[in-house]
Amino acid sequence: MKQRTPMIAFALVLAGLLGACTTGRVARPAASSATTPLRPAAHTTPSSAITEVRGFYTRYVAARELGHIEAVAALVRSHVAGWYLPILDAPYKAGPDPVDCGLRAAVTRWIFQQAGVLGGQAVIVIGSRPRGAGQELWIVVTAMPGTGKITGITCSIGGSQVTRPGARSAAASLYSFYTSGRRQGASATAVIGRLLMGGPTSGSSFLQQVKYALARQELSYDPVTCTTGRVPEVAAGKPRIVAGRSVGLIMASADRHRVVVTIVLRAKGWTVGDIACDRRPLVTAAR
Repeated sequence: MKQRTPMIAFALVLAGLLGACTTGRVARPAASSATTPLRPAAHTTPSSAITEVRGFYTRYVAARELGHIEAVAALVRSHVAGWYLPILDAPYKAGPDPVDCGLRAAVTRWIFQQAGVLGGQAVIVIGSRPRGAGQELWIVVTAMPGTGKITGITCSIGGSQVTRPGARSAAASLYSFYTSGRRQGASATAVIGRLLMGGPTSGSSFLQQVKYALARQELSYDPVTCTTGRVPEVAAGKPRIVAGRSVGLIMASADRHRVVVTIVLRAKGWTVGDIACDRRPLVTAAR
């Protein structure tokens, strides 16, 4: 009985937290120009995605607080898309947890806001102002609308500084540099290594995670263009600003693949926060 007591307590804590999250009223910020609505959900069910994501974070934070590492790993494996998992598994010794972005307060104090659908993926904005913090912290999650499988996570500190021209310029610069390098014969790992050597992208934790996953040969696709085979032309669409103007989202097209790029503003300038691929036609591991 003594060995079972911690697990029983853990189960009761999770049940209580999940019940509070799913039955309580979710706080939403007042409507303002800070959050630009995305395209309405046509033939998709983003409401189910936000329910799944909220439930995942409720259990994830509880497991982290209780130190149940095995439960944390199991939750991530069950809620993250198979093609994104190797990127998220990269070590993060120098920064905050790339899943909860350092927001360890009770999930009931977080704001979960459905921003719409972009590139076939539901965009969910999570916000929190930790006690004593001067600025609000944000997590922008992209997920499959029907299943809630997470395809991308971006961490950002609020500041109302991301602009549409800046976000678009950052995305265009990234793809111009990347595709040019690839067409000259450099590997994805080599080009990403160059991006990390200087300039705004040198501080991109996402690109560091991607480089790690590529070095371990854990990805069967190009995580920047979301394609396999030849290097495609990449066309960036009109930026959308979310998370209190802290994150810019851009839908890019690479061949027939849809790519959702998130841009944030760091100390060195505009940089990529995440690249979310929609690989459902090619990868079924996440189902």
